[in-house]
Amino acid sequence: MKPEKVFKRYDIRGRYPEELDEEFAERLGKAVGSFVKNNFNGKTVVCRDNKDTSGPLKDNLIEGLRSTGVKVFDAGVGPTDYSAYAGMKKEAVSVQVTSSHLPLEFNGFKLTYPEGNGFINEDLNAVKDIFRSEEFEQGDGGLAYFADSIKKDYRRGLVETAKEYSDGLYNKKVVVDSLGGASTEFLAGALRELGAEVVDIAESKDEHPYRDPPNPKPEKLEELKSLVEEENADIGLATDMDADRVALYRDGFVSGSEIFSLMALKVKGDVVASIDTSQAVEDIVEGQGDEIYYTRVGDPFVMDKALEVDAALAGEPNGHYSVLDFVPYNSGTLTALVLAGLDIDSALEEVPEYYVERDNLKVEDKEEKMALAEEIVEAEHEVISRVDGVKALIDGAEVLIRPSGSSPKIRVISEASDESVAERGLEEALRILRKA
Repeated sequence: MKPEKVFKRYDIRGRYPEELDEEFAERLGKAVGSFVKNNFNGKTVVCRDNKDTSGPLKDNLIEGLRSTGVKVFDAGVGPTDYSAYAGMKKEAVSVQVTSSHLPLEFNGFKLTYPEGNGFINEDLNAVKDIFRSEEFEQGDGGLAYFADSIKKDYRRGLVETAKEYSDGLYNKKVVVDSLGGASTEFLAGALRELGAEVVDIAESKDEHPYRDPPNPKPEKLEELKSLVEEENADIGLATDMDADRVALYRDGFVSGSEIFSLMALKVKGDVVASIDTSQAVEDIVEGQGDEIYYTRVGDPFVMDKALEVDAALAGEPNGHYSVLDFVPYNSGTLTALVLAGLDIDSALEEVPEYYVERDNLKVEDKEEKMALAEEIVEAEHEVISRVDGVKALIDGAEVLIRPSGSSPKIRVISEASDESVAERGLEEALRILRKA
């Protein structure tokens, strides 16, 4: 077993069974259990998505956890925000078996704190060190199944929170595509309870999941788009495998930053966003008299800061959004329910218009390239932020230059209220990178 291959920045994931299997899951359970026993209250919640390989991985994970003396609460099958929600209710660390939106040949694990937010790098690294050393605690932990009761509570929370933050306009036809993932059990039913007429793609499928990869990118949602048009539906909604991402179709796919803006219009209060978020969200938040805080790209950083400043809403433009008085974890299911109850067209008219240009540059040493680029940017332009790479005002555009967290690339995002200005900012940023 090579933990360096599967322990990533925010979670654990790899190809099944080549990189992680049932033996890996049991050993991980021993590592997590040892960490929990020494740092928390000796309780864990375990949940999984509905992929076939997730079942045996979860069973072996539980065996490993129990062998350390940790008590395990089995939350059954559900989305990752449901797992986090269950952990909050039990004041326990939660472990979700999922590889989220990755291809079905992958699987993995996500860890959340008793507060509901995802593990930060420091604690995930501590678990990796225990996994590697095999210095495990010993004991005989109990096992309790509580999925039936907690699912009722979670469903009720979804519906009540959606009512609170939406316009209540559910008298419409909605096409739903869970991609066969973990929101299948919750999203369509909650929409019907709220009063919507639902066309659920999952109900027509014999196997779940049925999309590979289960990633709600527009190019993977042709069936959703076609059905919205064929059924003359008002909107289409999609979530990924573990339902921490959401996509919205309304006369075309609505961008992640626009979805974030729609949520900011409805969830009043301070907001935490990753630094790659559109200026439109900032305009809305500050226009409402609230404050926006920026973090590094990555949901653990966003949620950690959101709890620190007691934010009302947190998110990233990649489809991750969290209403914190429900659970401080990304909930594609809740976001979809809120969106379904909005007058989307009227709300989008309130979103400031910005043009965004993106590109990336493949490099041999991204740290060295970034350091040199930052020197040039600082010398020639006004720096706005250094929270993740460098963000600066370049030729009238706000331009973010940051290293990719998963590949040898430098990513560039240029944004301005004028399309030509955004294009010019991107060109100048790429010139700087090539010069560095």
